[in-house]
Amino acid sequence: MSELAKNSVTATGSGESAPISTRRRKSRTMRRWIVAVRIGCDALAYACAWISAWAIRVSVSDLVELPLNPAQIYWKSLPMIVFGCLLTSAAVGSYSTRRNGSPLEEGVRVVRAAFGSLLIVMSLGFLFKEYDYSRLLVVLFGVLSLMFLPIARAIASGFQGRLIKLGLLGTRVLILGAGEIGIRSLQKVQDHPEIGYRVVGFLDDDQAKQGGQIGRTPVLGPLSSLRETVDRERIDELIIAMPNLGQSQLMDLVMKVDDLPVKVRVVADLFGVLSHETRIDLIEDVPIYDLEGPDETLAYRLAKRIFDLVVGSLAGLLFVITFPFIAIAMKLDGPGDIFFVHERVGENGRIFKMWKYRTMAPETEAYAVAPREDTDPRVTRVGKFLRSTSLDELPQVINVLRGDMSIVGPRPEMPFIVEKYNEWQRKRLDVRPGITGLWQIMGRKDLPLHDNLEYDFYYIKNRSLLLDLVIVLRTIPATLSRKGAY
Repeated sequence: MSELAKNSVTATGSGESAPISTRRRKSRTMRRWIVAVRIGCDALAYACAWISAWAIRVSVSDLVELPLNPAQIYWKSLPMIVFGCLLTSAAVGSYSTRRNGSPLEEGVRVVRAAFGSLLIVMSLGFLFKEYDYSRLLVVLFGVLSLMFLPIARAIASGFQGRLIKLGLLGTRVLILGAGEIGIRSLQKVQDHPEIGYRVVGFLDDDQAKQGGQIGRTPVLGPLSSLRETVDRERIDELIIAMPNLGQSQLMDLVMKVDDLPVKVRVVADLFGVLSHETRIDLIEDVPIYDLEGPDETLAYRLAKRIFDLVVGSLAGLLFVITFPFIAIAMKLDGPGDIFFVHERVGENGRIFKMWKYRTMAPETEAYAVAPREDTDPRVTRVGKFLRSTSLDELPQVINVLRGDMSIVGPRPEMPFIVEKYNEWQRKRLDVRPGITGLWQIMGRKDLPLHDNLEYDFYYIKNRSLLLDLVIVLRTIPATLSRKGAY
């Protein structure tokens, strides 16, 4: 939901009604409990990582043939290590009482906290001579922290999700505007249930929409009923998703609920293009947004290419191992080629041939619309399995190793769709396309590629090796969940 908070106004009146005030106090208490659970889970994760690293180091002592310090040194320093690592996690925002953000942001925090924990251990070994830790043990601790922390966060998130389902925690949201921006705002909220937003409904002046539903979310009435709806539905936050609303109209809406304890968030009509690095300058009192993304230095391109080659080689090994079994299964399933080779548009508009396993019947037209449901009759039996597990994408490691694609990046689009791009849409061609990306891990594979451009723009504006690593790590559970895979 960070995209929805670019422009936020807080309307906190002094005359809180008793029910809302009580609910707010209960919510704050619950959030403190969630923070306490998160800290406890992280402490356990760090302790397990340290103990496991020590146990592994002991088990390989004969192989390493290097002396290991007495065990009491490692046990004695355990409380300091756990405490220091928790401070590192706190420094990257893991224990804020505010909503913790999207899974992507959480993944970035996990990686930063894991690297921070490694620095804590190295610092203790440097500052205190009696803590001369085994170097292998320190490396193992860093790796295991990266493994155990996501598990700890998942447990804490499960606890939080349980509270949300029980109605003990959560934020009741009303969206003003049932147009495209309002629907996308609803979509963002539904993509991230862990944030605790519950959209109660829409308000819109379009009479054709009033009384109906968008998905399962009702349109409760016109904008003129704002105050009554906020009071009746016990709304905690408003999301104004009407980019064409004039300034005076916007302020009129805000002032209608000025004396009620509700937050008001205004969605900018930029589809998440602004990044956390966007600079804002002023010419007198006029805000000027600098929309430049990060500079692609030679060092960054070289490091990203090395990253692609390393991860691509590992994926290539999986491709080589599984290929015979997949090929035999496809031949037994029916006639047709094993591979499906498609023309796509790559970096700077260059056309290349993208490799995939064939998943649809041989007679299917090459550029037909992709399946949008798992009952599509064009998909073969083996193809259904390949698509649901994303194994059909595995041959694209050939494109990665050849330099046509990256491991992480925007999905490559078909030429006839790129020909229809507006100038701003062609910005996604500035970077090399990828096998995985934000579109895959954010649960929006149920939308066409060209309806997911905001994810591409967010990636372009925020791209870094750390973001690539987080996306790769999150691709694994996203693939296993099979959400939106048809």
